[in-house]
Amino acid sequence: MKLQVDDQPPNPYLSADDQLRLGFAQSAGANLAQRLSLKNRDLRECPIRIEFLRRESERDAVPPMMEMLGSGGGRGGDVRLKLYLSLIWASPGGKHDTAFVATDWAQLLGLPQYSTNGKRRVYEALSWLATHRFIEKQERPGRPSTVTVLHESGMGDPYTKPSSRPAKGSTPTYRRLQSSWWTNAWLAALSGRALAFWLALMDESNNGSKTDAVWLSESLTSKKYAISPYLRQHAMRELKHYGLITTRREFTREAFGMKSSRTKISIHLEELDQSPIARLD
Repeated sequence: MKLQVDDQPPNPYLSADDQLRLGFAQSAGANLAQRLSLKNRDLRECPIRIEFLRRESERDAVPPMMEMLGSGGGRGGDVRLKLYLSLIWASPGGKHDTAFVATDWAQLLGLPQYSTNGKRRVYEALSWLATHRFIEKQERPGRPSTVTVLHESGMGDPYTKPSSRPAKGSTPTYRRLQSSWWTNAWLAALSGRALAFWLALMDESNNGSKTDAVWLSESLTSKKYAISPYLRQHAMRELKHYGLITTRREFTREAFGMKSSRTKISIHLEELDQSPIARLD
């Protein structure tokens, strides 16, 4: 059943335009999920390879996620990252290709004026992704282009679905982004930098399965994920505002009476089950 904007109670902390935009995004996400489930009964959360998220050493290049988002997390990078992850989620089987119109993608991402300016921003993001070999785009006169997802490394290799059953005791090769980021319009509500930091938290917490709070310092966030302290601060503020994380400060004693503090982050996956439209602060 197609969700209507009126299905959600009003949120006084969102403007009327934002509530309408997120309502359209939630409807688009639900429609896409239903369409995908009819084709692929094994539709689950979106798998993201670890090599897309992080670098193995400080001397390595910026990982693909931050190359895509950009160091400042601006609007262009925001659309590129969200669109690429959406393409992976929407291409779960077969040749990993899709052929939907740009206005549908713009609506899914919650872009303002999705049929005009939003559509243009999607085209710009697709061009960037194709130039940087994250996708292949096949033009079809009079019809939407066919977009084929390529490997998350950005090396132009064909995309293959990460194994859903890693060998016992082996190191995980991917993390998962919850489908509710699309079906409940979280992707449209939060910025690309909040999404990037959330994926870093999914990496640190084994997809949120660890019961203990996560310690992810500014220096580790920068070294491992190339997320700057500025982006980290703003991302945490967004995630806390919507109740997806909470933080607490812990003080520890070091040698010779010195004290240091750590910010522990608790992840609340259950909050993704409701739409940000309905959440009151």
